[in-house]
Amino acid sequence: MTCIRYPLLAVIALLYPQLIQAAELKIGVSLSIPPYVIQESDSGLELDLLYQALAVKGHTANIEYLPLARTFHELREGKLDGIINVKEGMIENVFYSNVAIRYQNCAISLEKNNFSINSIKDLTDKKVVSFQRAASFLGDEFAQMTKANPSYQEQARQIQQVYMLMKHRADVVVMDKNIFTYYLRQAFIEGKLTEVESKQVAVCHRIFPPTEYKFAFLSEQIRDDFNLGLKQITEDGTLIALQEKYRQLMSLENEAEASNTIVDQSKLKQDPL
Repeated sequence: MTCIRYPLLAVIALLYPQLIQAAELKIGVSLSIPPYVIQESDSGLELDLLYQALAVKGHTANIEYLPLARTFHELREGKLDGIINVKEGMIENVFYSNVAIRYQNCAISLEKNNFSINSIKDLTDKKVVSFQRAASFLGDEFAQMTKANPSYQEQARQIQQVYMLMKHRADVVVMDKNIFTYYLRQAFIEGKLTEVESKQVAVCHRIFPPTEYKFAFLSEQIRDDFNLGLKQITEDGTLIALQEKYRQLMSLENEAEASNTIVDQSKLKQDPL
């Protein structure tokens, strides 16, 4: 097989797409977001999905961890072959994949508090802790709630949100439900939460729509190869196996006797995991 590296990749793909067989790609990733991206091991559901989908056509990926703005800049400059977690229109002159991953942000509370949270306005009178820049990310209605709520705050480290909820320092945390579950397990393993604290049942109030992300590539051919690979791993069970792998990683069932449960207030047909 021919191994091709950027900067010639885009030119060759344009002039001679039939020559592209196996490409070694540099993919920009802006954040470590377990369980989707785990920087320490270059793994996570999204990265494994990327590797497996590209491998269908023989491509490999080397991950470059950079600040978000820099991933955009280096993709434009041709120093990267692709980036993950973008929405169509965020960057020009690239080729967007099909939807690769869905995040599900929730308002997460403790079941024993019996909160009725059916809309964003129901958060106004509660002590809410969200992830950094949530006020600008989650829409106008959420932004208005943050201004009207004197008890609203944001945390740069999302594991802190988990501590605050489980130790009753917050009424509600706003974050992706799978990120919450991952950090809950980590907090228990590291001894930051007691067994009693870890056994509390958390409720995921789905007051936000799922956030769909695509991947962006400089080469149309590589984008097409990724889409084909994504379709194949979805149909042949590989993606289901990856999802199950990370479900097991997030489970507390084998950690002493602690077994937290996240109860979804309402069910969606498709979940990130």
